[in-house]
Parts: sequence; C-alpha cells; structure tokens
Amino acid sequence: MSVVIIGVGRYAREVLEIVTAITEVYVIEKPGEHIQKFVEEAKGLEKVKFVFESATDVETWREKVNLSEVEAVISFLKLESTLEVAKLLREFFNYEGEIIYVANERPENEELQKLKVDTVSIPNVLRVIFKNLLIGKGIIRYPVGIGLEKGEIVEITLTEYSPLVYKRLRDIKIRKARVALVYRNGKLLLPRSNLRLQSGDRLLVVGEPSSVNVFIHTATEGISDFPLNWGSAGVYCSGNEKEFNYLKEKVKVREWLEDCEKIQEIENLGLIVLEKKESGFLKKGSVDRAFEEFSVPSFHLKGTYPYEKVLASANTDAREVLLSTAVDIAVQFGSKLFILYVKPFEKMISEKEKEVIEGLKSFAERVRKITKINLELVIREGNPVRETLKFMDEESFNLLLIGYKVGRTTKLFSPYSPHLIARKSKLSTLLVPEVVLEQ
Repeated sequence: MSVVIIGVGRYAREVLEIVTAITEVYVIEKPGEHIQKFVEEAKGLEKVKFVFESATDVETWREKVNLSEVEAVISFLKLESTLEVAKLLREFFNYEGEIIYVANERPENEELQKLKVDTVSIPNVLRVIFKNLLIGKGIIRYPVGIGLEKGEIVEITLTEYSPLVYKRLRDIKIRKARVALVYRNGKLLLPRSNLRLQSGDRLLVVGEPSSVNVFIHTATEGISDFPLNWGSAGVYCSGNEKEFNYLKEKVKVREWLEDCEKIQEIENLGLIVLEKKESGFLKKGSVDRAFEEFSVPSFHLKGTYPYEKVLASANTDAREVLLSTAVDIAVQFGSKLFILYVKPFEKMISEKEKEVIEGLKSFAERVRKITKINLELVIREGNPVRETLKFMDEESFNLLLIGYKVGRTTKLFSPYSPHLIARKSKLSTLLVPEVVLEQ
C-alpha cells in the first residue's frame, strides 16, 4: 500500500517523515525551485517517489501512480485545486480510497462532501492528527456540511495505541463532550455506559468545540489538560503559598479565584486548592469536607513539594478517573509515578480482583508505550490502608493521589479505605472524585 502527498507546502515535510516510516509515499508537485529544495531536505528518507507533474493531469495518475495500491491521498493544495483533483480521482478513475484536504480552517463547501473528501484542520492538532493518521492512536475526521462546522462534531477512529482502547464509555469523563454513536465492524452501536471500546471503533463525538478538542487530545495522545476536563477555573482557599505558586505554574487553570465561601456556585470550576487540615474527634478536616462535598478535584497542601515522586492508590471505586488524572499529573509535573494496588491474600482473591490486576498491568503497559512517563506498578497483599501507609513510609513520596465517591466516608462500622488513607497521609494530597455520566 502507499500514500500520495500533493503539494509541498507548510507541514508537508513533517507529514512525509511520519508517513514514510510506515509505507511508500508518492509526492506530486510541479517542477520548480521550491520542490528542488524540498527534495534536498528529504534526502535520506526511504520509500519516497517524487513525481514532477501536475496533480490535475490525467496522465500523471495514469502513468506515474499505481492508484490500485494507494490507501490515501493527502492534499496540501488550495481548495479549488483539491476539488479538481478529487473530482478527477472519483469520477474518472473511480478511486474509492481516502482523500484528505489539509486546511487552515474547515471550509463550508458542498463539493467536499459530494466527493467524499475529509477535511483536517491545521491549528493546534495538526501534528497529533498526522502522527495518528497512520501510525498513532486515532484518525480524526471533521464532517463537512453537518451542524455549525465549528468543531462541535468530530469522528474519531481508534487505533491500537489509543489511550481509549479497552476503556468503557462510562470511564471517559469529559465535561460538555460525549460519544453520540459508535460504529464497529460496519454496525451501529448505541453508546451504552458499559460498552468497552476496541481498536477500529469509530466514535461520533459531539459537544462544545473546546471540550471536543480535549476529547480529541485524550483519544489520540492523552495530552495532559488537567483540570480542563473538569473546568477551566480554579479556587485558592488556603495553604502554603510557595507550594500553591509551584502547582499554579504546572496545571492548566485559566482563571484563579479566591471566593472560598461559595465554592459550589463557581461556574466551570475545575480545581480547588486548600491547606490540608487534620481531622479531630469532633472536628472535620479538609479531607472530610472534600469527600462529603467536592465534585471536582482538590489539592490539599502539606508542603511536600516539588512533586518528584507521586503515589496513586488504585484501591478505590473511582479507579479509572484516578489513573487518567495520575498520568496527567506525572506529565505536567515531570514526576515518577507509582501506582499501588493492595490485593487480598492469594487464598482470598476473587476473579474480580484478578481482573483489576490484569487491567492495571494493561494500563501501565499502554502508558509506557504512548508516553515518556517513568511509571512503576506495585502490587502488594494485605490490608489496603495499612499497606499503603507502610509503602509511603518506605519511599520518599511528595504527592498522594486518591480517588473517591462523593458523599461516601468512613462510618463507625463501615470503613472506607480511600477516606482513611487520605486522612492519615502526611503528604500533600490530590483528591479526585468519581464522575457520574450524564444520561
């Protein structure tokens, strides 16, 4: 199989480097000084065939290119020329492969839709899109002639290394963006919350354009946008000012507020920062308040920064959102990430526990493949609270990550491990709540 690149404008070199790592590439461009310079720069790249002809000429495609082996045609030409080429390929040669138009913005053009030309937008996600087109983690297509054409609808095809592969839909929690339909092996699947995604699935994603863009990043590279998938605003209530300034530089909060009296009323809230105050017999601490009230992540500062070594406790009923957040934090702070799971003793372990462990191993393997994170998965046996606290004493961690279900805390005869671990920890702690999907 092969790919044809038409035009050698901006970004073409980058795309060429990526695509030639996978398959043979034809580059079609009229003779001229600019193409000669491009040829010189492309020396050393294997699997490249240059065709110094016009892409709108029938003879170019008939004599120079074997269309039966072409998987995709990627055009960097202007819209008018791209349409001319697409019409030639579709109507004269009956070409049924992909035709992709690379544009500065998605144009409103019915001809693109009629000729089945997919439009890829350059801004922000160009590099991600083309890496993912053939060798990466997802193929991105913006529908033409549907909706407002402002990025509120996108189709994402998952490839083997997408961070979303094997995840259930209920575990993909991005506010103001959701999967509307799933296509698998030519069949339409309704997006049930327990549907587990597979390589090759095509997702129709709809929502606010900015949230859809976050979804694209999550599906393709797992780009760290924490806490933008919760909200763009942050509130600083209390805590070590130097530590706050440190984390403030790392997280993606767009607006910081100090209105701690009406936290629940803050629009688009994504993160809460406060001092980690201890609990007493009749006194509730900051951790207790978070478990009872906070439906967005909260940093509880204890002064143990910089966050060079981070521990995420996987003994939680909010495991998926915790793990994805842990990866985000490790990327943003450049941390070494430890994921700890404490299982029951071997004679007491259930099939469900075994599935959890295998899932964690699979997650760790995928993260290592698609990121540069230094990640270590640790499995221990025994009591989750006791073993987690013991492990924290053995290693010099700087930050603890805990997932939790909002409203659930430790009762007299009903201990809740995440709550107990968070309360007893002497580290700065990031608490991540479970997210309930909209129905």
